[in-house]
Amino acid sequence: MDTSFAISASSLHVTQVRQDVTGNNIANINTDRFEAKDVVQAEQNPGVSVGAIRKTPNTNPLGHSNTDLPKEMGNLIVNKDTYGANARVFKVQDKMVGELIDLIR
Repeated sequence: MDTSFAISASSLHVTQVRQDVTGNNIANINTDRFEAKDVVQAEQNPGVSVGAIRKTPNTNPLGHSNTDLPKEMGNLIVNKDTYGANARVFKVQDKMVGELIDLIR
């Protein structure tokens, strides 16, 4: 895979994992003793990868979930925008390669 495609494809994958983790955190907001998770992004050559998925220790004395709903709603917006931007980059790269092939023919 071309480096330019690999960068946007890897970011699409990481964003999908972030979306899955965010959805899981929201789904478990009413689960007792649930520990919310965060995705740690790692740099790779080329692009990015999921470095780790870490739990946030639950220090709630009542044992309720430690999911922070306003934070998770913000994550949903960031995930949507990041995914959309990388999808557009991927489409532009595809179009550029297609035009280059047409020029070569």
